[in-house]
Amino acid sequence: MQRLIGAEGSPLPSKSESTGPIRQLVRATDVAKKLGVSKSWVIQHASGKRKPYLPAVKMGPGKSPLRFDPLDVERFIEDCRRIATQRAAYANK
Repeated sequence: MQRLIGAEGSPLPSKSESTGPIRQLVRATDVAKKLGVSKSWVIQHASGKRKPYLPAVKMGPGKSPLRFDPLDVERFIEDCRRIATQRAAYANK
């Protein structure tokens, strides 16, 4: 069995060496539906134009190249909750 070679010339880890199973990435439209916001809102957070930052993977050129790891989306939601809690506590002082 031949191993895949990474960009740096080193072999890519096999499934047994990796940190876990590969998760299905989702599109910006799926993230927007989950969050109840527009696709452009998601893209602005993924590009860093708005905070907090929403991690994304750019899959190449084209109309919709961004993909999102569902775990990153869940962390983003938790970050937003934490920020909202901090703002509420600050406003009540």
